[in-house]
Amino acid sequence: MSDVVGLLGVAAYVAAYFVVQVLRHPPAGRLPVVLNLIGPVMLLISLSQSFNLPSAVAQGLWLLLTLAGWWRRRRG
Repeated sequence: MSDVVGLLGVAAYVAAYFVVQVLRHPPAGRLPVVLNLIGPVMLLISLSQSFNLPSAVAQGLWLLLTLAGWWRRRRG
């Protein structure tokens, strides 16, 4: 089950990239941001079953950077 959750997280990353690159949505738009939040959260959940430190660090940083960008945008 953790692999399925991880794969859904990867799908969220790919969907965010697709939305920005192919559909030309702004990277700071709601959909790419939500997908970029879902991706690392799901991968971190997946990593709780088969831990990998480098991957966990990358996902944690991705999540923090996405939240920082979202916070900065909301503050104006």
